[in-house]
Amino acid sequence: MSEPSDESPRPRRRRRLLRLGAVGALVAIAGATIMSCVALPPAPGTIDGVERLDALDHDWPGLGGEVTISWDERLIPSITAESDADAAYAIGLVHAHLRLSQMELFRKVSQGRLAEMAGALAAGIDEGIRALDLDRATPEMAANLPPETRLWIERYVAGVNDYRATVRRRPADAVTLGLTLDEPWTVEDVLTFGRLASVDVHWGRWVSLLGLRDEPGYADFIARLWGFGDAGVPSFGPEERTDLSILTDLGRTGSNAVVVSKDRSATGSALMATDPHLGIPVPNLWVAIGYRTPERSAVGLTIPSLPFVLVGRNEAIGWSGTNMQASSSVLYRLEDGWEPVSVREEAIGVRFWFDRTATIRESALGPVLTDASLLAGRLGDGDIAFAWRGHLPSDEASAFLRASRAQDWEAFREAFRTYAVSGQNMLYADREGAIGQIMAIEAMPAAAAASRVAPVSASDEAFAWTPGVASPSLPAAFNPEAGFLVSANNVPVRTSDPLVPQGNSNDRVERLNELLRSSDAVTLDDLAALQLDVHSIASHRTAGAIAARLEGAGLSADARALVGAIGAWDGRYDADSTGAVAYQRALGKLIDRLYGERYGERIRGTIRSGPYVHDFVRVDLDAAPVETVAAAVEAAAPGWSREQRWGDLHRLRLRHPIGNAPVLGRWFRFGDHAYAGSTTTVMKAAHGAGEGVHGTRFGANARLLMDLGGLDDNRVVLMGGQDGWLGSDRLVDQIPEWLAGRTVPLPLSAEAQAARAVRTLRLGPRGGAGAVR
Repeated sequence: MSEPSDESPRPRRRRRLLRLGAVGALVAIAGATIMSCVALPPAPGTIDGVERLDALDHDWPGLGGEVTISWDERLIPSITAESDADAAYAIGLVHAHLRLSQMELFRKVSQGRLAEMAGALAAGIDEGIRALDLDRATPEMAANLPPETRLWIERYVAGVNDYRATVRRRPADAVTLGLTLDEPWTVEDVLTFGRLASVDVHWGRWVSLLGLRDEPGYADFIARLWGFGDAGVPSFGPEERTDLSILTDLGRTGSNAVVVSKDRSATGSALMATDPHLGIPVPNLWVAIGYRTPERSAVGLTIPSLPFVLVGRNEAIGWSGTNMQASSSVLYRLEDGWEPVSVREEAIGVRFWFDRTATIRESALGPVLTDASLLAGRLGDGDIAFAWRGHLPSDEASAFLRASRAQDWEAFREAFRTYAVSGQNMLYADREGAIGQIMAIEAMPAAAAASRVAPVSASDEAFAWTPGVASPSLPAAFNPEAGFLVSANNVPVRTSDPLVPQGNSNDRVERLNELLRSSDAVTLDDLAALQLDVHSIASHRTAGAIAARLEGAGLSADARALVGAIGAWDGRYDADSTGAVAYQRALGKLIDRLYGERYGERIRGTIRSGPYVHDFVRVDLDAAPVETVAAAVEAAAPGWSREQRWGDLHRLRLRHPIGNAPVLGRWFRFGDHAYAGSTTTVMKAAHGAGEGVHGTRFGANARLLMDLGGLDDNRVVLMGGQDGWLGSDRLVDQIPEWLAGRTVPLPLSAEAQAARAVRTLRLGPRGGAGAVR
């Protein structure tokens, strides 16, 4: 029995209330402090994007002459300038006006400064980015730029900085992210962001796959994974491998893209279609623009922070590309006794918390990645150094600038001589009806040899870091007999040591080839329909194998109905498909049943989300007892409804990166739509295998079509819109077109551009003519 208290209940209750009040006050103060840094966005569509162009309507002393910018109803600008220097300056103005917050976010990420926005939780990510040392080569690269490229980037940066200095109002997302917008842009900033855009796609694969080393069944899983990669269909060249050593000797002396030659097109001219695959945030990662000077013109897709038309055309040629997922880097295991050649201290600023310092050692081969806490232990035991071609100077900026000015195949191919990272399958078409494909990369023999072995011994001469092979010395295709070329992140050409550790599955490239072979008179409308194709060859094959395997098996009525729906499915991931739902439910359960004992849980998760999920399951169906397959289907049957459609589960969720935050994020979300497509369809909309509701996280986010026979039959659409200002009616205004498969014109001729204008701005250094409505 407890002793009686001397204290009455009332004082205890009073103290408890005082403590609660104090805690409440602290929470209120903290909340007020945080909310003072937050600006909630205006309601969607409440700001007229055309009227917002008034921010540009005044003198710009940085201009050398008059510049005219015509804007169409989708806010696609067409810039006419008297010089290249003013055209580049105007692109800087346009990018800053449409996407200034996005550009600042890109800059922070490339420099490892996320914690300055997101706080302590991002400090480890910053440490990892600093360890990668993305900007190592940029000072030397900036110093070595050819005069025409340096001038182009300098003028672009001047346009960005003049906009920032003149238009002082900060967007809502910039306030929330703590972006002050008072740090001038430099040429080095552009090049460093270019390095971020050039990272090897397989770096993330390194971390995920190496993290599975201790999982049951890893050796078997990884061998099968590389086997599926080896079965990849090359874009061109023979099925047998090209000896990479031959290319090395010569060197010493990422999406869908299609081109159709004049011989296969209905118009008798070359056609091009491209739809890059990236993440799908709001605003979109792309901005469509056009520009014209007395010497040159171009239209196409740009990424804010990079002043180049990366995908597009001029009056003579068109160009596009997909990431070939090549390896340009090696992880080296440093043996006992190695000594660092230097040590660098990285100061990491942290919002709302204490700043920190990261210490990164440097080896003769590159930075020691395992010094970063985020990567320690994930890449292997001991000290792991990192050699990357991107740590050495190269000139991707000039490559794209020269490609955009090329007039023929030879000039286009030569433009990429200075290009090193990251590897791209670049496609070409011209007004004469010719087509081609090159490998834009400096092929590194050590990276190819080590592409599937990580980390490797630093003392093993088989993986010694040696000079690479320039792009013009690598295999290329020009006017192939088939009359078309296809690239879908697949292996461009087979080599003795694989330049590509693991390309994408064959689904998209096989489907594109199949559709193009079916017609001898391809039209631009055909290519537009091809971009919307949602048939998965691998899914359809596996669905048929499941139905065949269970034919005659003793199943419950519900399971028989599910198998019937799977067997009747046409392999199309249409938003209203019921068969796709049935297949995905069974697929998820089959992964559990087939691999529950064979592989560890994390390997099963990797199979679910990987491009070879259908191949894994199909190959193993025949060897599995029919009872195992039946049990998986029985497990999938409960809760399945004949009325449930793919779009009920597969959603397109449009949101700003802040939209992922709890509570606050709801103001930064802009739609949740039923969506078609899958990870392995031409219209890619990636997801993991399973039965629940999910958002697509990656896939097609822009479409561009071009007929090189004339100047103006070019079409474009973005998943979202041009204007990145939250609240603008042009932020996501192209979504109805995107979902319906429509496009908008992107003409190249001055007359057609002027005819589409809803607002024209005439800008000058002093006393400009002003806006013409």
